[in-house]
Amino acid sequence: MKNHYVSQLIIKRFSNPINIFNIEKGKIEENKKSNNIFYKKDIYTEEIEKLMNFNIESRISNLLDQKILEKDTIELSRVEIELLKRYMLICSIRTLDEDCFSKLLKTSFKKRSEKYINFYDNYKNLPSSDSLNLNNKELFHRALTVFAQATNISEMANNPLATKEMIAWALPFLKSYIAFWDTPDNKEFILSDCGMCSEYEGFHMITNGLDLSKYSYLYHKIFKENQSQYVEHFANCIVMYENYNIFVLNSKRSIVMINPFFRMYNHQKIFDMRSNKILELDCPDIWPAIIQDRNLFGIPEVKYAVSIFNANENDMFIYNPKVLSDEDLIYINNLLLSFSKEIIGFKDITKIIDSIYYHIWYKSKLESVHSIGENKKEIMNRFIINLYSSKFIKLCEYGKSNGAVYNNNSFLLFEKQLSFIYKDFYENPYIYMYLLENKEETIKCSVLDFFGKGDKKIETFKKMLEKINTHRKIKV
Repeated sequence: MKNHYVSQLIIKRFSNPINIFNIEKGKIEENKKSNNIFYKKDIYTEEIEKLMNFNIESRISNLLDQKILEKDTIELSRVEIELLKRYMLICSIRTLDEDCFSKLLKTSFKKRSEKYINFYDNYKNLPSSDSLNLNNKELFHRALTVFAQATNISEMANNPLATKEMIAWALPFLKSYIAFWDTPDNKEFILSDCGMCSEYEGFHMITNGLDLSKYSYLYHKIFKENQSQYVEHFANCIVMYENYNIFVLNSKRSIVMINPFFRMYNHQKIFDMRSNKILELDCPDIWPAIIQDRNLFGIPEVKYAVSIFNANENDMFIYNPKVLSDEDLIYINNLLLSFSKEIIGFKDITKIIDSIYYHIWYKSKLESVHSIGENKKEIMNRFIINLYSSKFIKLCEYGKSNGAVYNNNSFLLFEKQLSFIYKDFYENPYIYMYLLENKEETIKCSVLDFFGKGDKKIETFKKMLEKINTHRKIKV
């Protein structure tokens, strides 16, 4: 049986037929039908396929056509929002193979989920994934079943098939808020075989996986300023360290699942149990996202059926999709390309050519540096070799033969986006306050060894913090 890891409902609305580029082979196939691409045989059972189709995909299909695509204003009920989030939750694992997903649940994500579940007494008695003695396929199928069956987190937690790790995986999706981002008129999205892509913090990218930008800010609020109202955001950042996840809906529109952390930039109010008061959370004095346009991270207008603190299925959320700049669209397409494994889909080559050229430059540039302090001539030689050996050159040649014109300077755009990656790294004092507060942990952290080892590392962070505070001209 064919199982589509990228849903046919998306492929058809993206482009029908669709053009395909095989990354490894450097081969272009035009006008492919949706049922013959983005699939593998027997990924999951017929029962699970039917369950996802009936409970989620058929309803999502109607929702896209009636309320989301080709609409200047999007109005969705709370029930419809929950349906969209469940769809994104399913997408987050269906493109992972069973071995990859199971390994995550049993290793690195297991550690994060244990910390996360400690904040929620309701879920502490659930079994762990590795305690069930299931093989990888069984665990993968079990998670898909749990996510497809439940309509909300309570139902998931009460499902006898659920584990702690599944709940920890699902909760951030359900607690995040969504936005809709559109391409400029002359540009289009790329359809990736990963189904989605994520933006990580600049500090994560620089240190190869250390997520401290949002975490350190919240740590400071809770443990230094004694503000317990930030605990839920703190817990969320343990398992959702991404800034946002992007899911392409068609060639012009995407739905974005934004980390709840960014609610605070929109005057978020919460009910504080200790003081019995409604509190407005501070607007953070940092910006952890690589994309700098804060307008993209706005929250929807909400018409509450009862009140802001009483969720009701009849609450209505009103969205005005935001149009990306050319540069931000190229950046997002580059993310999609970087996450892609075997194939990508596209509608019009002339409207993605800037993204393709930039990705070649971006990937060649990053892979040309192997270690700190290398000879610049060696780096340049590698860069040139990488540039001209890229599989995507074939796609550029195809674009040229179809009238595609490249209109951007990759060098300048790369330098600009690199500065955004490093921005929070150089401007966020909370990162270095946290590292200095936890000296023993910091000294042992090998991914930070490029700053020096032992006490030298600590001295470097002291100087960086001092420099940041001087620049900010405030005492933190």
